[in-house]
Amino acid sequence: MSTDTTPKRRWWQRFIAPPLPASEMTPAQRRYDSFSSFPMFVAAMFWLLSTFFTWVPALQPDYRQEGWQLSLITWLIFAIDMLIRFILDPKKSQFVKRYWPLLIALAFPPLRIVLVITAVLRVARDRNALTKIVGIYAVYGVLFVVLFGSVFTLIFEIDAPGANIVSYGDAVWWGFVTVTTVGYGDFTPVTVAGRIVAVLIMFTGAAAVGAVTAAVASRFITGSSSSSAAPAPDDENSQQSQTQHPSPAIPQVTLEQEEATLESLSQQISALQAKLDTITLPAGSQAATRARDGE
Repeated sequence: MSTDTTPKRRWWQRFIAPPLPASEMTPAQRRYDSFSSFPMFVAAMFWLLSTFFTWVPALQPDYRQEGWQLSLITWLIFAIDMLIRFILDPKKSQFVKRYWPLLIALAFPPLRIVLVITAVLRVARDRNALTKIVGIYAVYGVLFVVLFGSVFTLIFEIDAPGANIVSYGDAVWWGFVTVTTVGYGDFTPVTVAGRIVAVLIMFTGAAAVGAVTAAVASRFITGSSSSSAAPAPDDENSQQSQTQHPSPAIPQVTLEQEEATLESLSQQISALQAKLDTITLPAGSQAATRARDGE
């Protein structure tokens, strides 16, 4: 009887979800999946940029050739990724069955958006590594906003009168300067649309700094709470010792027993004081003391 509890996915889910869940991967596959998540995310972003360079009329004909070259480079990266996955897959006979949506997307350029979606989902799935440092999420977000904010700014600015952002290199430089809120002022947008993009990039930079600050503060607070909540080793040892060797029960003492004990102690103290007087006082003083006691 089969005990496989893995939920079955519909055919359309194969196009928008990673082919293998982490629970079904070998250790080598999991290591490669974690290692390649960021490079594949970057490759996916550059493939989208190549689409802008190739098809947006405002960037023609200056960037058409660069767009085709960038598209070819990203296609090679995706192909190498699939080859490595094939090598690491222990069930090579089922590789095509599991990865056929990505293989089709790799073969037909219009479907390569599927590869982009898969790369983004791989980043979101890699929680074991990314949630340890929340700032890494900010890195992905900043990279995405800068790359595409720069290309949109270039589209708006390239033909504007008096514009000084007229190449993608200048736009990317301006995007990173803006997102870090440095603001050298050597490049500035002159169109309304370009300035709106600038405001969005500024907000992204502020949010990224806030995310990193919150992550650091949360890490300190969590560490402090854990250390204060955890019992000290000495306390644990003492508790274990008390559990293993319980102390004897203390008998209950009544009020009458306490009074009798105090009376006995008072008599003993009086007897000791009399003996000390006998030993330390001279003979005449002793006689006077005895006479005084007799009276």
